[in-house]
Amino acid sequence: MKKIIAIVLAAVMLFSLTGCSLLLKTETVECTCPGCLAAKNGQDQESSVEYSKLQASSKSGVDCSNLPTDKEAILQLYTDVANATKAAKEQTVDVIAEGAKIQVGAIIVDETGKELAPSLMPTANKLIDSFSPKPEEYTCAFSNGEDKNGNKTTTTDDIRTPKNTLPAWEQDYMCELSDDMVKEATAEKLSDGYWKVTIILNDAQCEMTDPNVTPDTPHAHCMGTVQSKDLLTDFGGNGTIYYADLTYKDSAIVAVIDPESGYLVQLHTSLFIYGDAKMDVKLMSIGNVTASLEKTTFINTYNWTAIG
Repeated sequence: MKKIIAIVLAAVMLFSLTGCSLLLKTETVECTCPGCLAAKNGQDQESSVEYSKLQASSKSGVDCSNLPTDKEAILQLYTDVANATKAAKEQTVDVIAEGAKIQVGAIIVDETGKELAPSLMPTANKLIDSFSPKPEEYTCAFSNGEDKNGNKTTTTDDIRTPKNTLPAWEQDYMCELSDDMVKEATAEKLSDGYWKVTIILNDAQCEMTDPNVTPDTPHAHCMGTVQSKDLLTDFGGNGTIYYADLTYKDSAIVAVIDPESGYLVQLHTSLFIYGDAKMDVKLMSIGNVTASLEKTTFINTYNWTAIG
């Protein structure tokens, strides 16, 4: 039993990506956030999207006089609106970080080539869930371009979080997609007058071998993604994750735009991940272990209530 727990612990550490603020939860791979994508074949789900009416006291300067219809124009519209929103000095945005909903297909001990018994997988998933941080919701209230305690990393008043906490993470821009990164882009007018833009990204393979080098993918240009430094790591001296081969498939962004002000009202970023990782597990001298990752979702939702 100790050996089984050690293997499961290795799988847990594979997905403990707290360094990049991805909050983990193991239940099901279905998205539960309001209005998010039904991931099957990358198609959007028609559902009631919950958001507040945006209170905008200024205009972004983006031309929203006509709803675009072709892919290139839709992509340009979203890029311009998203970047103008991120650049706004005064804004309030509620963030729902659903985190990663993990689906482990198999855990294999390389020395024997045998998988963990199917009867033990429910127990393994429960253990993974018990080790994983829970989802979080918080509000960022930007004043003059900075947010006081928006990420809740501290309770002190003098800590500020820059706007690069919004997509794309650790960048000054919200979006920097080009046409060759995008599979399709559609736009429609909603009943309340807002516009809805759906962008399906091209699939991408992401092979990680160096913790200091994160492979570039289209996804990194419009949402928070997995960083090599957070994945290829030592977990408490008990083992090391040294290789990961991931595939991002049918991932998307869905945005609600206020054409009157030219700012975002709501944004969903949905990252869907498959693949495997190799680990050297020190506990009980287990050695090399391979964990396969079936459909896992990383979902973040951003709701703007006020922009000045």
